[in-house]
Amino acid sequence: MAFSIKIYEKDKYMYALMKARIGALYPEAYITDPYLESRTDTDGDMFGEFTKVLYNPKQFGEDFGLELPESAIRSIKECMDKPVPTIDRDGLVDCKKICSALGIDPSHDSEPLTETKAQDKGRIEVLIPFVYISDREKYIKDNYLEMTNADLSLRLDFTSRLRAPEDEGSEFMAGNMTGLLEACASRRFDPNDILKYCSRDSMGFLTPGASKGDDDVYDIGSTRCRILLDKCRQLITDGSRLINVLVIAEGFRSAELPVLVSDCDKVTILFSGKNRNEETAASGLISSISRALTRGTVVTDYICPADMNLKNNPSGLIGEAI
Repeated sequence: MAFSIKIYEKDKYMYALMKARIGALYPEAYITDPYLESRTDTDGDMFGEFTKVLYNPKQFGEDFGLELPESAIRSIKECMDKPVPTIDRDGLVDCKKICSALGIDPSHDSEPLTETKAQDKGRIEVLIPFVYISDREKYIKDNYLEMTNADLSLRLDFTSRLRAPEDEGSEFMAGNMTGLLEACASRRFDPNDILKYCSRDSMGFLTPGASKGDDDVYDIGSTRCRILLDKCRQLITDGSRLINVLVIAEGFRSAELPVLVSDCDKVTILFSGKNRNEETAASGLISSISRALTRGTVVTDYICPADMNLKNNPSGLIGEAI
């Protein structure tokens, strides 16, 4: 049964995510963005037996009548049902609630959710890099982007502001990491409050970005960082959404790191790859982290220099589990 779903969302990235998730549940639907004038909008209206409308209340106001184009008003008039908001009161997108509000029975279960074990609602992975910023960011792009396939994907940079990534002028350099670390120790702080401090980076992670001061993360301390990670674990286990968290941990004392990462699911220690002397020097740290982990594993990896012969290793990486 063909029908049309129109999503009024100005953020193209958010629209693409919702289209992919909702499209997996409703393969018969013509999912379109009315802001993009294309033939698909007309096709959906022409062949669909009915039309559903989704909208972002933060962009249009709760009455869904503010600053709407004429085409949108026509869509609402033609839609027999009340338009369904895509974002709840907490500012979150919950596709299960959206589908329930649409009142359409999905033709099949969502594969990502059925393939995920019931007890596996997400994971926390830590990267401890001893490399240049550019190498670190390339490694993250090459190895962690699959984490963004979850309902929510967070990135926390426990680093100096001087080592924070640059993101083509986006607002997540505004220093919210400082505010998040200061707030998370309060008894009133709810794990969902983490999301209020985050904005999306170019890789698709939600992140508070850098700290305000160069050394705020270290001045506030590793204990507070661990409290924030405990809140992330709560966020993962208490809800129904699949949530992944990527943590970048740099500049901490060797005695602090095992405690900081002990509840994480995987820790990767990244070396430059010029030789294996670095791993030998860090063997004590690796052993300490391995003993401290309550659920996960520690892995070492290398970024090979440009002049290394890569014929037998086309990926450019050497990795081994501890």
